[in-house]
Amino acid sequence: MRVQVSIETDDGGTALTDLYRWLRQDSELRRHAEVRLLPPRQTSSFMGAVEVIELVVSQGIAAANLAVAYATWRQGRAMGGAITITVGEVSVTVKDGSEESIRRIVELLQSGND
Repeated sequence: MRVQVSIETDDGGTALTDLYRWLRQDSELRRHAEVRLLPPRQTSSFMGAVEVIELVVSQGIAAANLAVAYATWRQGRAMGGAITITVGEVSVTVKDGSEESIRRIVELLQSGND
């Protein structure tokens, strides 16, 4: 399953790079997912280039690992930007590391495994 993660901030991509590094350092997640930073792509003529983290997940357990890694990363950041996680044509946007946000992420990832 391919999972894409993007962050809506005006910090020049530092939040996305920070999350990418965090995910790459998570040994549990790395066991079940390949994590890579995709090159910037143009989203429209009105918006700038957008960088995306892509995870290729091999097992359902990686869904829970990704949600936990995101929640832990979010607790350590004061950033308020929204994070969008996309599986296929379905996306979930969350703005915090709350239980509700984590539940929404896990549901999206579990539905992508079906």
